[in-house]
Amino acid sequence: MPGFRVPFRPKLSDPDPTGPIRLILRAAITPLVLTQSGHFVEFNNCIVDSGASYTTMSATLARTVGIEFPPQTSRLSVATASSTTPTLVHDGELRVMLPQLPNRIFRLYCVFSESMPTRTPLLFGLNNFFDLFRVTFTGHHSPEAPFGHMLLETE
Repeated sequence: MPGFRVPFRPKLSDPDPTGPIRLILRAAITPLVLTQSGHFVEFNNCIVDSGASYTTMSATLARTVGIEFPPQTSRLSVATASSTTPTLVHDGELRVMLPQLPNRIFRLYCVFSESMPTRTPLLFGLNNFFDLFRVTFTGHHSPEAPFGHMLLETE
């Protein structure tokens, strides 16, 4: 089963000067996404989120880089840790290649959100991503992954 490891990416945060400094770990990958013109665009720091239902991308960002999706819209209630918000979305797909698995293009269902800010990273959720990849998270320390890693495997 071909696969690769991705170290968790740590980020220090100081949300409250009177409180402790926080360490935030991210399970992030850098995929290449196929555009309408047939070129691949690199997306940095895309999050693999086992708590998200859908792969989600900003519709505005998709338009900006030339990723095609259907014009039809529907409403979807998007739940976050703090609230649930009805959002206008387009149901489509992404064609993704990972540099660690060259010459393989993966088709992922994607919800293109009209309310997601363009600075929000592409989010890989349970629906379809976990059908294509076996994902294992581990916190075991190693020299190349001091905070642990994510292992992605395919058939």
